[in-house]
Formats: sequence, C-alpha cells, structure tokens
Amino acid sequence: MKQLIILRHGKAEKDTMAKDDFDRALTERGQKNARAMGEYIGSRAGKPDLILSSSARRAHETAILAAQGVGYPEEMIQTDQNLYFAPATWILNNLSKLPDSVESCLYVGHNPGVTDLINELGVRLDSLPTASAVCFEFQLDGWMDIAPEKANFRWIKLAREL
Repeated sequence: MKQLIILRHGKAEKDTMAKDDFDRALTERGQKNARAMGEYIGSRAGKPDLILSSSARRAHETAILAAQGVGYPEEMIQTDQNLYFAPATWILNNLSKLPDSVESCLYVGHNPGVTDLINELGVRLDSLPTASAVCFEFQLDGWMDIAPEKANFRWIKLAREL
C-alpha cells in the first residue's frame, strides 16, 4: 500500500513586481501553519519515507517546516523545479517514478495543480487552502501503477482547523 499526503504551501508574501513569484517567502502566519500542519501530519500519519516539494521558495520553506513537525531530516527533502506550478498530470507522472521502497510520500506544491490533483483523485474541492493537507492511500506495490481510479481518500485537514 502507498500513502500520498498532498500539502499546499503556506501563506506567502504578496505577489509584487519587485519580486519574482518563484522567490516569494512564507509570511509569519504561513510559517506557523506549515509547522502546525507538519505536527498534525506526524501525529496522524507518521513520518513519511519521502518529502517531495516544488523548489519554489514558499513550497520548500513549507516542506522544511512540515519536516520538522514529522521528524524528517531537512537534508533529505527532494525538490524539483518541474513541480513549480505543475499540472496534476505532471505531479502524477513524477509520483509514478518514485522508488517502490517509498511507502509514504508527502508532496508539497501549489494551486491550481494540487487542487486539480485532489479532484482527479476523487475529492471535489474548489481550492485547497494554504497549509492544508489531504491524504490518499493506494493499494499498490509500485508507484508506477498510481492512477486516479486506485485512490482511496483517507482524510483532509484544513490549516484553520489547527
């Protein structure tokens, strides 16, 4: 069985002409929520085998704070620039390449891709709020077989509920 936890990055600085969107940092609230969500994920699902994140600053910062909450080593977080605003199909494609030894993956990304992926996996949302998470399980031996029809919804936790 494989477990996928999808986490949207925490609240970030406003988008301005002075700063590239890729380099936007988390706000204080975003940091607090990301840390709290990491602690929640750790208590609910345990430590993931892998944390995979977009390499955008706000996503990577969220991944680091969540890693602290679940007891995952920061230096083991994998980032990928191709996951920056990746559509659902790209995210699934990246997940399908994970090693079979990974039983649980925490993916940190951006809207609209994360919400589109959650919708594809069978949970209807208009928009996953920042620093919120959704968990799915798949009855699979290998990630290469990951597909929407094999997804089993387990839980959703909104940052505002923490």
